[in-house]
Amino acid sequence: MKKNFREYLELQIQKNNIKWESKSEIIRASGNNQNGHTARVLKEYENKFQFGAVAEIKNKEIKKYFDKQPKGSYISVEGAANQIQKELPKGIIIGETIIYNRLKDKSFNTNNLKPQTLDNQVSKTGLYDVKISKGFKDKLNKLREPGIYLYIELTQRGGQTLRLKTNNKFHNLDKSFPPNERSIKTIEKIIKRLKKNNSDA
Repeated sequence: MKKNFREYLELQIQKNNIKWESKSEIIRASGNNQNGHTARVLKEYENKFQFGAVAEIKNKEIKKYFDKQPKGSYISVEGAANQIQKELPKGIIIGETIIYNRLKDKSFNTNNLKPQTLDNQVSKTGLYDVKISKGFKDKLNKLREPGIYLYIELTQRGGQTLRLKTNNKFHNLDKSFPPNERSIKTIEKIIKRLKKNNSDA
């Protein structure tokens, strides 16, 4: 039976019946035909529905996150999950397991990203067990600017790591580095590239 499509959508939202395989499925379920009118009405409501299998929705956001990261870099899986969660529709929860699995999938992880572990986050060679000089902190301060956050963070072992985070304007990076001069040069290159990409956009 054909129903008022707008009323049908409102009813589905009230019932929290918001997960559908496709837009055409919800149109058919309402008893309406796919046409310009139903397409326009559905466009008004599409952000309140989840179209596509949940796994596909998660994969899409994970892939977007992976593609924003520098090639060959280590990522915090916990940080990635928290960031991706912000982009997912309400009601879809992402855990760390799926991110670990996607990192192992070379056809999916085309940037060759690696998960941070205690072994690579806290270097066995003592790169993280260092004293931070005032001169080093001054260099960090010079690299900071709105949307680019750079700070010293304590590791689980009591060492120190250099954390680079950026906001959405600079592609939501979340990376850690040993607190040394080499890392400063690497971060300078990353920031320069991000700013160039921003100006070219």
